[in-house]
Amino acid sequence: MLASPGGPTKGKVECSQKQIVTDSPPGPSKVKGELRIAHGEMTRSGRISSLLVRFSRGRGIMALADQVMVSGANFATNIVLVRGLGLSDFGKFSIAYVLLLYSNALQMSFVASPMLSIAPLMPSRAKRQFVDGMLAFQLSASLLLFVIFALVGAVSHIFTAFYSLPCIFAFAFCVGTYQLQDWLRRYYFLYNKIKFALICDFISYVIQLALLAVLWRTGQLTLLRTFLVMCITSIAAITMGPITDRLRPAMGHLREAWAQCRILSRDLLVANQVRWLGFQGVLLVGTWIVGTVAAGGLRATQSLAGPVNLVLTSLENVVPIRIAEELNKTGARGAYRFTQRAIVGGIALFGVLIVPIGVFGRPILRFIYGPTMVVFYVPMLLQLVGVVMQAASNLWVYFYRGIRDSRALLRANALSAITSIATVYLFGHLWGASGIVTSSLVGLASAVAYFIMHWMRHRERILLQYPARSSFKRIAAVSVPGNEYAEIDLIPDGSAEW
Repeated sequence: MLASPGGPTKGKVECSQKQIVTDSPPGPSKVKGELRIAHGEMTRSGRISSLLVRFSRGRGIMALADQVMVSGANFATNIVLVRGLGLSDFGKFSIAYVLLLYSNALQMSFVASPMLSIAPLMPSRAKRQFVDGMLAFQLSASLLLFVIFALVGAVSHIFTAFYSLPCIFAFAFCVGTYQLQDWLRRYYFLYNKIKFALICDFISYVIQLALLAVLWRTGQLTLLRTFLVMCITSIAAITMGPITDRLRPAMGHLREAWAQCRILSRDLLVANQVRWLGFQGVLLVGTWIVGTVAAGGLRATQSLAGPVNLVLTSLENVVPIRIAEELNKTGARGAYRFTQRAIVGGIALFGVLIVPIGVFGRPILRFIYGPTMVVFYVPMLLQLVGVVMQAASNLWVYFYRGIRDSRALLRANALSAITSIATVYLFGHLWGASGIVTSSLVGLASAVAYFIMHWMRHRERILLQYPARSSFKRIAAVSVPGNEYAEIDLIPDGSAEW
């Protein structure tokens, strides 16, 4: 076999007259036609086989099942907390939960997102060392978050008694343990150990719901005990890691892992903080405008989007890994096509889920939360529309995160945050709780619009930066006139070039 002179031989087919014997050597056009047919047949067969393999593994289905369980438990937990704490204390819980989501955004930026984007591209040994280093990094980050939240909460208690000191320290500990549990579940998804992820989430969410329900029915449910239950169940879930996979934080690999993800982590940190400001920060500003009761009502109505949110949240466990695999196999073009299919399918699916919730929203609110919550029907509808818009935005985020285009992420999130913050004061005073949701919705729409324009403007550069690779090494061998060797380059769209 002859190699391509002066260049790599990857994706090439080397051919000799000895490999295929024909009565008369075919010409180049006939060779190309035969190769197109062979390539088309193998491509169709490969796609079917790939679909069957993915179905048999069931990663997407199991991820959705996991999120069904998590979202169902969260939905029921919100009902328990609203009825057990009352709207005022539930409003305080909602504010604390926003801060918990903020800390989770930090964890996603520094640890989880880079791990899910980089690790699938590594060989097994390097991947394990990288993941062990990221575990050490996650443990350090959780300890740091605990210290920061405890200190800031203690200082703030000097000026306001909004939260008691026991609540502050219990919540600070809850923040640290929640991040470790979240890292562990994503580790299981990374290694396709979905059953362990299900058990981990069952402990952290379903057992948590059961404990909170017992406290509610016995009249012992308070804000402090809510935080304590969250801490206990998170710690119980974390213990799975050393038992199932002998996970240990490898401090020796921490510096190496940080060197591999430092740039991506830094860029995602900035982008995600701006993104958090546009989404969750608006709720904090809105609480100041409309009060804690309205904030609690918004938080409660969000739970009615559970069927939509569970699909949306499950995407984070599957889509980034799939995009990384597409980039490794078919380049940016394949990853973009996968993202577009996911957006179209997601919008169609979410539309089917949203319609019945919107139609029967008023009686559902009255039945679950009581007649006082019916006034939040319109904000609930707007939140459902916002979830669909957020699904499209998140899929674009996964795509640009996969190709490490932090500029697009930062600019889109900045545009979204500026738009939301600039309109929340006006919309909040005009329409109350509905205005707060509308400002977030406008911000999401601006981010999606920017992502689309960025792709249209920089498409050629991105495709050149992440070219497609041939999915097979040898599919055929052909002869050419003159009894000479010939080299044919198969390109991913099914055509052949000499």
